[in-house]
Amino acid sequence: MHDFAHDFDTVTPEIWIANEVAWKERLLKLSRWHQIPLLNSNASHNLPDGTLVRFRGMIQDMHNPEFYFEHFEVFNIVTNEIKTKSGKYCDTAHILENEKINYTENLKSAQRQTMVVVSMPGFNDWALHEENKHNHLKHLEQQPGSSKRLNISTKLKRSYDETEEDSDAMDTGDAEVSGNKEPKTKETVNNPTNAVSREHLLNFPLPDVPSQSCIVKIYDEDNNLKLNDMIEVVGFLSMDPALSGEFHGEKNSLLEPEEGSDVETITHNPPPSLVPRLHAVHVKKLDHCNPLVKSFDQETVLKDANTAREHLLKALTELLLGDKLSAEYLICHLISCVYMRQDTLALGQFCLNISNLPTKKYPNYAKQLYDVIQQFVTKSYYLPLTIDNMNTMALLPKKDYECNRLTSGILQLSKHTHLVLDETQMEQGRLDATGVNNITALGNLIQQQRVEYDFKYYKMEFDSDVSVLVLSEGKSLLPSDYHVPLRPEESSLEIFDAIVEAATYYLKEEIMNTIRIYLTNLKLVKYTISEDLQFVEDDFIEMRNNADSENPVTADDLHRLLVLARLVSLSRGFDTLNKECWDITKKIEAERKQRLKNRIVPTL
Repeated sequence: MHDFAHDFDTVTPEIWIANEVAWKERLLKLSRWHQIPLLNSNASHNLPDGTLVRFRGMIQDMHNPEFYFEHFEVFNIVTNEIKTKSGKYCDTAHILENEKINYTENLKSAQRQTMVVVSMPGFNDWALHEENKHNHLKHLEQQPGSSKRLNISTKLKRSYDETEEDSDAMDTGDAEVSGNKEPKTKETVNNPTNAVSREHLLNFPLPDVPSQSCIVKIYDEDNNLKLNDMIEVVGFLSMDPALSGEFHGEKNSLLEPEEGSDVETITHNPPPSLVPRLHAVHVKKLDHCNPLVKSFDQETVLKDANTAREHLLKALTELLLGDKLSAEYLICHLISCVYMRQDTLALGQFCLNISNLPTKKYPNYAKQLYDVIQQFVTKSYYLPLTIDNMNTMALLPKKDYECNRLTSGILQLSKHTHLVLDETQMEQGRLDATGVNNITALGNLIQQQRVEYDFKYYKMEFDSDVSVLVLSEGKSLLPSDYHVPLRPEESSLEIFDAIVEAATYYLKEEIMNTIRIYLTNLKLVKYTISEDLQFVEDDFIEMRNNADSENPVTADDLHRLLVLARLVSLSRGFDTLNKECWDITKKIEAERKQRLKNRIVPTL
């Protein structure tokens, strides 16, 4: 029995397996969680093979279950000694040259789930810096790279059917394992049909955004994980270079059965130096990935909300050229998220279209506005809606049957990501079939918070929770929940560059962090609807009585008001609707509608 004298930095798969329940309990109580190296912040080549590490990211793809030897016997041909070993939490059997695996007796197969996890798509620089500040372990850099290639390694993955077929026919003498053979790499490297790019292997959703990838092997079947979930994994690192698909040129039919094409083998087995393997001992689903938010206390969050809101309102009003109404709606947009689904309705979505941008005077105004927004939110992506982008970009994930994997697309995003669509970049031109499909995909995301994945023979919709902000000159071509034409002040228009500079100076790190925590926390607050909403009922009856045939008031209008009122309340630190917030909601919505009626053609 292990006495836990070893700490988590020295625990090995063998030690863990010997007392698994106790180690898991100890892990969950661990106060020094950050001392388990985080691969997002520490280079894997600085860590020895078999180290306990962490990785945070989004589930990008799920592969077929993988069969492995949970228990097997090793026979020493010199000493005749027989040892029992486990293939759990590792990819290779570390056996000596004079040892052989007994494939006929006391062999137990099991299966593990394999998935590809990528670091959070759209994770902004400030969040990355903050994550590294708390998780980068400087002492690891002092160590020489210790992910060494093992001289003798036998893969512990094989087809379940083949195990069944061969268990009677093969004996230890027929399954000779030799790790002294030099792998045949020449054919793989020089054969153009086998050459795959780094980008193909990494398969990140967002182009031109630095990211990391990890193959995670999960042993707990009750984890209920789904595609695009945000997770943090604790597990044993597997870095043996022999795992790379490039070294599968000469296969032993017993140990490494031929599975699919060469390109599939290489795609599913990228070099561990590029894509490390992680054998999970614990998987935690994440509600958010903001490194500044360590814990959540609703009472404290609501108490501090108004201070943060005032800072944010001041900054956004300046950046929106003195337009306080647009700033109010933008705050509501930034804290919105889907809080419930009913049939095809995604309750809580808040797609905002801000139009009438001063692009004649400031052609890059939309991008400048985005540059500030990405300083506030944890994850975001800026997508200029040019004809070329729409005709060439892959927005929707697609199944690649040749490689047997899901090729990612830009709309494969984890929840609470902010997608900013810049329609001011749209120029004259013709959308081809891809372009039309991409515009349709954006419309579906906005209206239903769903993204359609293309599996070639059928389509499958996946729920999404992405806040979409559309910046345009006129009313957007895309649908939106709330359209606000910008009403700039003349004085602000003249000095916009100075305003950006002043806003940057005002938004010191302390204020920025207050805003960043505020925007994340308000998505986590549990909002309740009070039973006493007589004032809402009375107002709705009055609104219907005052309506005319040209401007009817429907149940949809009430729903829209209640969605907005929820965000107005939350932004001010209330977790239920009161009369004051309801009156503010009616006022700003009336002002917005009036502005739409009196809208003029932009001349800015």
